[in-house]
Amino acid sequence: MDEDGLPLMGSGIDLTKVPAIQQKRTVAFLNQFVVHTVQFLNRFSTVCEETGSHFVTHAGV
Repeated sequence: MDEDGLPLMGSGIDLTKVPAIQQKRTVAFLNQFVVHTVQFLNRFSTVCEETGSHFVTHAGV
């Protein structure tokens, strides 16, 4: 146990007695994660492309 009285290894919870997360919720969380990740990557690639084209036009390459 650490200074707060919490176990150092594991939670001490019997996971066989914990109910499963609803499948619909899991799918909804995954969908939300995928949508946000794709939106971020699209914005990131747009910024990279604009920065690269700006560099090329101003550097005379």
